[in-house]
Amino acid sequence: MDRKQLIERLKAMLDELDNDFDQYQIKAEQAGQRVRHEWERRKLELKERQVELKSQMESLRNEGNAHWEEVKANAEKTWESTRESLKEIRDNLFK
Repeated sequence: MDRKQLIERLKAMLDELDNDFDQYQIKAEQAGQRVRHEWERRKLELKERQVELKSQMESLRNEGNAHWEEVKANAEKTWESTRESLKEIRDNLFK
């Protein structure tokens, strides 16, 4: 995968994350207070990862070739942990 493809992949990941946020927000609003509170707490953590992914995408656009593999590895690691968190949220809060 080259740099341009990775940037496109990160854009798709961020779009997917936004979609998940929207879906879970709707579910949280329809749920009880405990679920809403837990969702708000977890959403803040996920928003931090979203900011990190956006930063990594910008780094890919701006970094020289020497560092792009490192940024790629970090972005993939961040994405994987974000997906795991979303799965956990879905399984524990929005069954």
